[in-house]
Amino acid sequence: MRKWNILLCLMCVGFLTACGTKQSNLPHDGGNLSAKLGQGYVQKVETALFMLDASSTMFDGYEGTQKFSIAQNLLLRMNSAIAGLKLDTGLHVFGPVMGPNQQDSKLVYGMKAHDSAEFAKAVMAVKLGGLTPMAKPLTESINTLRDSKGRIAVILVGDGKSTNTADPIKAAAELKKVYGDRICIYTVLVGNDPKGKATMEGIAQAGGCGFATTASTLSTGRELASFLERVFLEKASAPVPVAIAPVAKPAVTERIVLRGINFDFDKAIIKPEFMPVLDVAKGILKERPNLKVVIEGHTCDIGSEAYNQKLSERRARAVSDYLVQNGVNAANLSTVGHGEMQPVADNKTRSGRELNRRVEFKVMQ
Repeated sequence: MRKWNILLCLMCVGFLTACGTKQSNLPHDGGNLSAKLGQGYVQKVETALFMLDASSTMFDGYEGTQKFSIAQNLLLRMNSAIAGLKLDTGLHVFGPVMGPNQQDSKLVYGMKAHDSAEFAKAVMAVKLGGLTPMAKPLTESINTLRDSKGRIAVILVGDGKSTNTADPIKAAAELKKVYGDRICIYTVLVGNDPKGKATMEGIAQAGGCGFATTASTLSTGRELASFLERVFLEKASAPVPVAIAPVAKPAVTERIVLRGINFDFDKAIIKPEFMPVLDVAKGILKERPNLKVVIEGHTCDIGSEAYNQKLSERRARAVSDYLVQNGVNAANLSTVGHGEMQPVADNKTRSGRELNRRVEFKVMQ
C-alpha cells in the first residue's frame, strides 16, 4: 500500500509539473497601466468587455499546459494591470451550460465599474465544457453594451474553434456596425490551430481598429504590458478623440447604420440572432421620439423582379411591426421595398446572396 501511495504522489507531482510550464508568470507582470497616466499617456477606453472560451476544446494541452489554464492566467494578469483605471468591465463566457436557463453563452460579471477582486473571482469560477458558440457572445454584446460609456475594447481569448453554424466573423462585423468608431475588437489565440487562427484574425479585422495576437506572444510581461498599452492608452500629445467623452447610448448618425438584419431565402421572418440589433434600434428610437426612420427591405436576385419587390416590402414591414410591438411610435416609421435593385454583394455567390437578403435603417432626422 505504501508503494502505491508513493507512486501516486510521484504521478501527481509529474502531472502538476507538466501542467505548470506556462504558469510561472507573476500576477502583476503586465505592469500598472494607471501609473502610465502620469507619464505622458491618457486613457482612451472607458468600457472593456472580455470574452472567454470555456468550451471542451480548451481542455486540450498547448506547449505543456492546458489551454484553458493559459487563458485564465492571461485574464488574471490583464485584470491586475488595469486595476487602477476607471473602467466599466464585463466578462462573457461561452461554452459550458450556465445558470437556470441552461445558457451556453452568458455574461458572468458586469457590466459595471471594474472591481479586480470580483473580476478575478469570476474568472476562477468558470467551469469547462460544451461546444463553442463563438458567434453568440459577439451577437449578444450588441445588447450588453447598450448602456456603455465612451470607447469600447472587446478582448476575446480562446482557441478560435467554433462548433456553431453561426459565423463569428459576421457576428463581429454586426457588432462593429452598431457601435462604429466607438468599438475595437482584439483577439488572443490560445493554441496553433490554423483554422482557429484564421477565425480569430477575421474577428479582429471585422472590428476595424483592433488586431489579433497570441497567448504565446503575451507570455512575457513585457509583451503583455505593450499589448495592454495599445488597447487602453494613447500618448497625451495625440489629439483626444471626440468619442472619449461619455455618452449614454450609441449615437444615431448617418455613419452608424444598423445593417445586417438578414433573412433566410424567400422568408420575411426575423431570425432570433438579429433581435438584439433591433432592440438597440428600439431603445434609440424610444429615447429620441422626434427621430424619423425609413426601414428599407431588400432581396437577392433569385425569383422574378415583381415577386422580390413584394418580398422586400414584407421584410421591411416585419421589422417595423417588431419595433411597434415593442413600444416604438409607428408614426416615426415608414417602410419601403427595393426588391433586388440595390445589392451590396455579388448575387453570383451564396454568401453574397445572403448579404443581399437584408433590411437597412435610413435616418431622416
